[in-house]
Amino acid sequence: YLYKGDLKTAMYRFNQAWLLDPKNENVFWGFGAIYFTFQDFKTALSQYDEGLLLNSQNSNIITDKASVYLTNYQMNNSSKDLNSAIDLFEKSLTIDSKNQNTLFKLSASYYFKKDCKNALKYYNECKELGGKPITIEYTNALNQLCKK
Repeated sequence: YLYKGDLKTAMYRFNQAWLLDPKNENVFWGFGAIYFTFQDFKTALSQYDEGLLLNSQNSNIITDKASVYLTNYQMNNSSKDLNSAIDLFEKSLTIDSKNQNTLFKLSASYYFKKDCKNALKYYNECKELGGKPITIEYTNALNQLCKK
């Protein structure tokens, strides 16, 4: 429901899941994703932190938490947010090195730092795994920045 944009039903389902299993960290991942969609980043971070208290090794939650910091960077141009995002994306990769979403977002984070070496490294790793989240626009921007 979340990916279909039906946020009301998604929230109902996550609430039902929480009632059935309040110790399931993925429920808090879902809550965080809904709040992220509403651009309530503070609450999204709080929900991701709740999930990480239950399982600190959930790479999907770590990646989505990092995505909040990356979005904050894009909105406010705060290097602190960008560095926090990179730290979390790298932590997530130590848990799941094959997560294409994490690889793509880590590449984009380094792109924003104008660090071509790392941006290309994670871009290529993502491509080797299928490159599902990579857009043609990002490929063109990366090629322009790094002049491959």
